[in-house]
Amino acid sequence: MIETQRSRIDADAVLDVVQRVGQSATEGEVLDLLFAAKDALGVDQAVFASFVRDDQSTESFRFLVAADAAWCLAYQRQWWYSNDAWLLYAAANTEPAADSKIPLRTQHQKSARELAAAFGVESAYIVPAPAAAGISRVGVLMLGSSTKSYFDVEVGAIKPLSRSLAMELHEWWVRKIRDELLVTYRIGPEDLELLRLERAGESTKDIARRGNMTTAAVDSRFQRLNAKLGTPNRKATARLAAEYGLI
Repeated sequence: MIETQRSRIDADAVLDVVQRVGQSATEGEVLDLLFAAKDALGVDQAVFASFVRDDQSTESFRFLVAADAAWCLAYQRQWWYSNDAWLLYAAANTEPAADSKIPLRTQHQKSARELAAAFGVESAYIVPAPAAAGISRVGVLMLGSSTKSYFDVEVGAIKPLSRSLAMELHEWWVRKIRDELLVTYRIGPEDLELLRLERAGESTKDIARRGNMTTAAVDSRFQRLNAKLGTPNRKATARLAAEYGLI
């Protein structure tokens, strides 16, 4: 049974999806591609999550769901994000793993796994998309099968194919967020220069001298940038800008 399902993997179709993700302009287009990749991989459900490590607020979490929507809604109502065993595994590891290899240490983690099983995920494959240097945002692709122990034996082509897909989806999200920061928050060249100088360790006086401004004007501009991006201070704002390649 399992071997029959695996024989349905269409590697060429998956690689085509991987290539097209980078060319996609909208979230809807990428979601359609995730559905296509799910079918080409011969699995029943797929979810991609993008998040910032150690985000207790859960505000950074983004999802692409090619799976039972009722499962995802039930999961979201429980707010299990920060304690989810699969997400924690992806945040700390780079190697794909069957979910049976990932320990469930808390009752919340066990409950989250039971919920997945209730919606047809009898076996899951967790594929981390590690962060690039300097970026705290990571991604994880979850592939689900209704066949018990489906991913507990050698998974063959699924490993390299799902890794390529996970990395491409992760890079797409990072680019999307970077573009959102520029457009939505109207961050211009002068703001970026200010953040570059802060990131380089320049003092307020040095930044004021370089920009022919008063120190009060520098502080005021940083306060506006902090407010726009929802960060607590100028150092955090500059770090956020650096993470997404703005500076």
